[in-house]
Amino acid sequence: MEFVSKNMNYIFNVEYFQHIDFGKLESEVNEKKIEDQNKGIRTFKFAKADSPLAECRQMEGYQSFALYTLYPGLIIGTGNPHEIAVAGAIKQGFTFDYVTGLPYISGSTLKGMLRSYFPGDTSSSEKNKEYQEMISGILGKEVDAEALKEDMFVNNDIFLGAFPVMDKERSIMEMEFVTPHKDKYKDPNPISMAKVKPAIAFEFSFILSDFKDQKSGNILVSAEEKKNLCKELLILMGIGAKTNVGFGKFSVNKPVGNSLVVRENRADNNHRNNASSGRNGTNGAQNSSQESMAPKCRTKGCNNTVGRKKDGSYFPVCRECNQKKWG
Repeated sequence: MEFVSKNMNYIFNVEYFQHIDFGKLESEVNEKKIEDQNKGIRTFKFAKADSPLAECRQMEGYQSFALYTLYPGLIIGTGNPHEIAVAGAIKQGFTFDYVTGLPYISGSTLKGMLRSYFPGDTSSSEKNKEYQEMISGILGKEVDAEALKEDMFVNNDIFLGAFPVMDKERSIMEMEFVTPHKDKYKDPNPISMAKVKPAIAFEFSFILSDFKDQKSGNILVSAEEKKNLCKELLILMGIGAKTNVGFGKFSVNKPVGNSLVVRENRADNNHRNNASSGRNGTNGAQNSSQESMAPKCRTKGCNNTVGRKKDGSYFPVCRECNQKKWG
């Protein structure tokens, strides 16, 4: 379908609904229109342009890095309203920049996700200890993680957010379907969603400063180290919706195929796992999950990795094999 607007934010939140006959929602005509509009979103080519944050690159303290989305992709902004009672229609919201129409990760979302893996915001002393060990492990030195958190998230640093790098790949959206069941083996309820495809580069941008000792003025954690800490936390933990089943995960290198983990980077992943264990050799918050960041599917002959459950354990089979088994 050819949309009138060139702005995906307007297309997704306004134009998507303009072609619907609301007097006959449950009609084949509406379903066909929705099918065409979903196809239009999948094939939509975003304008080839620099990041909206490009002008910030000249600011003092600007830091950035690029990461690639991994399979199955990135889902952000599901809490935004996008509901219509037509079969096949996208039932979950998505976050697009109002001006450029690009999918993006807001600065507040980025800041909140990173802060959540620092100690101090939970009453669990064990969890606080694990976070402390993880932060020190990634930095490769002992540091007061709570003081660093205060410096980064309250006093000095600015989290600008992340936009896709629009150079060669301009069709970056895809459809996704989740099928919750009222019963374990029957009555599936397919829900259509939009996502950013795998292998799309995002540039994460910050304004960072050195973390210094208040008395001596010595640099405890440099701005460069802060940037690398943010990068490692994003790679380890992911961001956005449904990270527990594999969405929102990133890699330094562009992935090939539908693998959740880039196997060529296994040595790098092992290095991160060792870092997250902390300097005293005890396990960090995510050491056990990242050691396999992905156990293999138990289906014979399948090499896919499996997603994480909410309790931190992993599903026995991958999403594709599960869908084949239960339809």
